Amino acid sequence: NADTPDIIGRLLYGTEEKRCCKMLNFIKSEYYRMIHTTGIRVFFGILSVLTILLISGISIVETQYHTTSFSYSILVSSPMFFTLMGMLTASVLYEDSKRNGIIKNSIANGIPRGKVFFSQCIVSITTATVIMTIVLTLWIFMTELFLDKTGPVHMTDLLMEIPAIYLIAVSSIVLTIVLCLCFQNGAFIFFTWLFVFFIFPTILLKFGIAVSAHFKTDFIYNIAMWMPSNFFQINTANVNMSSCITAWDTTGGMLRCIIAGISGIIIFMAIGFRHIRKADL
Repeated sequence: NADTPDIIGRLLYGTEEKRCCKMLNFIKSEYYRMIHTTGIRVFFGILSVLTILLISGISIVETQYHTTSFSYSILVSSPMFFTLMGMLTASVLYEDSKRNGIIKNSIANGIPRGKVFFSQCIVSITTATVIMTIVLTLWIFMTELFLDKTGPVHMTDLLMEIPAIYLIAVSSIVLTIVLCLCFQNGAFIFFTWLFVFFIFPTILLKFGIAVSAHFKTDFIYNIAMWMPSNFFQINTANVNMSSCITAWDTTGGMLRCIIAGISGIIIFMAIGFRHIRKADL
């Protein structure tokens, strides 16, 4: 029958269209759940209150730290803080997803495993981005309103930090979602994330320095210096009350930040898709 290919095509297209609709409905339901989740409200509230208290405290005390430079340097000198906030956001949303059977229910409703994982990443990234935008806006507003506009660290340094750290923070969120699929215990999730983002890079850096000193090769050291916690730690050491030299000041430094973030996203996404397709959920 000449019409058979068209019929099969319509059936396949219809099936795929239904799956996409189910995925979009799942994402919408997750946004609805996120908005009505007490945990994410509390998390956002804590960050907002801490921001207000911190800037208010700096503005009240008349010392050398009563400056916009000091306020901005708190965040500019600690870029990995954004990766921690990304991890906490994803944990609040999905730490109990495996224990509560969210993934099982979604798969039972006809949503492919990979799309469930990808949808959770999208929801977590969007939520973290909204929270970051609001809290940073509050931070900048209070800093500019209450503190003396002096010092080497400026608002532009903080604004330039956002594109430098954003993709790395996204990779942190993706890794957290993967860990939420693997573990039901929040402590395991946190310490595994801590090992991947901080402990292992530190070990590799020290090992690379030792190898470089004894064998005159920088191969391992160069690999270690592509890990965010290492190159941020070395470069942000020059962010203080007298100077502001960051990892993203140069084009090469900004590219390193972006490439490291993209690489992390690809690696953790690949691990996540592989795990959820084979895992016993």
